Amino acid sequence: MKTVKTTIFEYIQKEIYSDSQNQEGLQTKDIAEALNLHRPNVSATLNELVKEGKLTKTNTRPVYYRLASSQYQNSEESCFNEMIGSNGSLKNAIQLAKAAILYPNSSLNVLLSAKVGCGTTYFASLMHKFAIEKKVLGQKAPFVYVDCRHYHKNIALLDELLFGVDGNYQKSYFYQAKKGILFIDNVELLDAKQLSRLYSFLETGQIFLDEQANFYDCSDVILILSTASSNSPVARLVPVIIELPELKARPLKERLDLINHLFQIEATNSKRDIEVTIESIKALLLADIDYNIKGLAMEIKSACANAYMRVVNENGQDICVCVNDFKGSIKKGLLNLKYSSLEIASLLGDREAVVYDKQGTINEPLNDEMYLEIQRQYNELASLGINAASIEKVMNTHVNNLFKKYRYYKGMDSLNNLEQLSKIVDQRVIDLVRKFLDVTQKDLNRSFKPNVFYGLCLHLNSLLTLNLENQRVDNDQIVKIIQDYPQEYTSSMQFSQVVKNELDLELPIQEVVLIAMFLIESDETSEQGHPVLLYIMHGDMTAHSLMNVTNSLTHCNNTYSYDLSLGMDTTQAMAQIKELIQTIDQGQGVIVIYDMGSIKTMLDTISEEIDVKIRHINIPVTLVGIDIARKCAMESDIDYVYHMANLELNNMYTNEEKHNEAIITLCHTGEGGAIQLKRYIDQYSKLKIRTIPLAISSRDELLKEVMALQKTYRIHCFVGTYDPKMFGIPFIPIAKIFENSKSDLDRIIMFEPINSHTFDYRQVYAFLEEQFHYVSIPKLKSILPDIIDEFSVIYNLNEDQRGGLFMHLACLVERLLDGKSSAKNRDKNKILSVFEEDYQMVCRIIKPLEKIFKVIIDDDEIATIIMIIKKI
Repeated sequence: MKTVKTTIFEYIQKEIYSDSQNQEGLQTKDIAEALNLHRPNVSATLNELVKEGKLTKTNTRPVYYRLASSQYQNSEESCFNEMIGSNGSLKNAIQLAKAAILYPNSSLNVLLSAKVGCGTTYFASLMHKFAIEKKVLGQKAPFVYVDCRHYHKNIALLDELLFGVDGNYQKSYFYQAKKGILFIDNVELLDAKQLSRLYSFLETGQIFLDEQANFYDCSDVILILSTASSNSPVARLVPVIIELPELKARPLKERLDLINHLFQIEATNSKRDIEVTIESIKALLLADIDYNIKGLAMEIKSACANAYMRVVNENGQDICVCVNDFKGSIKKGLLNLKYSSLEIASLLGDREAVVYDKQGTINEPLNDEMYLEIQRQYNELASLGINAASIEKVMNTHVNNLFKKYRYYKGMDSLNNLEQLSKIVDQRVIDLVRKFLDVTQKDLNRSFKPNVFYGLCLHLNSLLTLNLENQRVDNDQIVKIIQDYPQEYTSSMQFSQVVKNELDLELPIQEVVLIAMFLIESDETSEQGHPVLLYIMHGDMTAHSLMNVTNSLTHCNNTYSYDLSLGMDTTQAMAQIKELIQTIDQGQGVIVIYDMGSIKTMLDTISEEIDVKIRHINIPVTLVGIDIARKCAMESDIDYVYHMANLELNNMYTNEEKHNEAIITLCHTGEGGAIQLKRYIDQYSKLKIRTIPLAISSRDELLKEVMALQKTYRIHCFVGTYDPKMFGIPFIPIAKIFENSKSDLDRIIMFEPINSHTFDYRQVYAFLEEQFHYVSIPKLKSILPDIIDEFSVIYNLNEDQRGGLFMHLACLVERLLDGKSSAKNRDKNKILSVFEEDYQMVCRIIKPLEKIFKVIIDDDEIATIIMIIKKI
């Protein structure tokens, strides 16, 4: 039987170890009341424990009794020290974890309370490691992990896995964790029956089978639970509750340490140095990141993958990560910079970038799978002659697959929304719509936004009580939908049959059409309306005055304004600007003229959140004025101030123009004129502007590719065989490049006027002679001009088409002689069936070319030639 002294001492140990509020100690009266002992007797016993060195007491009134430092055991040097924040935001959590493991006689069970992604799994694994370090557990003690999320669609499956069944309980997670630790993650997802069995274990240390008739002992299992719920019912039976802070609650210094650690992991995995712009670091430090540390890791991995794809074919080239490699939600963090500018400056200094060495050491297992897979896919596809745009699509798909686990957590968050929806929509409807959209998005190769799911649920639910005899769609619209969107209509018809079988609801054709309208992509651009102008300026009436002057002088009344008050919160300002842009947009987008500050970041973020085209122009009149005013206050020489201001203004525009600028060369095939044009410009231009070859015949695919490039580069111009007419980017025809001297190339690229003359094939031959390895230029001269002339006479080709066709055919022959396969034309069958006579004509004209070079030009290439001469 325990003595009173032992009872009191163990009670104090338990209370201090299990409750962070008792870290300062306990009072005599609280101990006496809890143990139902007389206060004088308790006081005497406490003083004896102080004399024995087991307790210490404070000199305050009232007196608090604490455990002496010798009672905590020496656990300062431990595996927990490797955690970022071990002496900061996690100090109290680590102290409680150590106390729970080191609790006398038997370690205490623990509940980890934290939001998703705060590191509960890692924390639990360190508790296991610490228990082995301190010899509380044996060297081979098991650590059994089970995540209830994996069973959230059928939580009943966990019964046998977690607790076992009579006669086969040895395979249960509890039994496997004997003399070790069982970590149950997301315990709040267990059903009522499972929670009841868990409560029984917490109270008795035993797992009961068959309604408590049989049981097996698990009192040697240390149980660690985790929950994202702040009021979990499990908490009342678990003696130690440890709260892990969210990422946003941790100090900036710890967040920076986490960012550095995660980038270092990527540098080691990729086997390349990673250079990260300081703007990117700031955005990550200040962004509100979903899923905390897990989310931060995925954002950094995603950005590194995006940046890696730009240099995947350049061996040894550093990976350069810029802010545009991140999502808009991360870039939005820069809006908070003014609130933490001093602390950020003290952490980062005046560096422009941070470089993470590939040789850096990290306490993480090497995981270079992502980078090796990207490299492997690139090499494999490149060896087959696949063009760069197609290669990037494959790699983008791989990168997206890597983050399916991340999106899985987002799916879990939507469970709460489904609960809300189920209150107003029949559960059968929700299940039917969810299955329908899952199948349809695969059939149509299209992802649907959440509003399609919710809207279709509400619509179908309304049909259960609606009078379906009333026609809500006119016949012309029904015919148009069926003709223009046959795939969507077919899917909707199939769904209507499922609705009939499951809900006993027969849908007329008009309702099938309405369902199809939910599936039709809503991003078709309207030809009506015009772009509008929006001034955004700092100050009270600055933008408003500019709007009035512009509208008065133009009489167009298409100009709007937003005055950004200097004291306004940036989040509030962005919300107002977003609402204004949505209001004034006429369907063709908004051009914004702004003066300075974080407006660009706001606009970039808004453009990713809403379906409105936004183009912005920075005219930094306010910034220039501030700079000149400061110089005037410090200098007395007006000419010095004037010339310095002009010099800095010129430098500002020069740097802005040259920063991350790119030229896109265009052709219909990846191994055709686009690459040759790139080589020509790279060789003879002194502007040092990056040149990117693209060969995409589909306008939609080209649009996506150019938009992706615009996140990293400012596109200076298109150069090629056709003008894509995108984003107002200027176009330079291939004829203009070759009809002038190499010395005029930079003037052409910079759109400086030069004297034009007839297309000069000599320039082309000279360049091709340097580049080609297999084609005989004399043979080419003897045959190709005649072929081009024949095409020109029959099809009335203009100068650009002649030049483009010449380059295309020359590069085609070089590629075929090199043994490379033809580029596949997705529209081959359609083109050859529509232009049957042209097919025969092209085959006849190019026959001499095939004969003299002993090559065969297949139908894919012939279809591409038809596209060039027909301007398709």
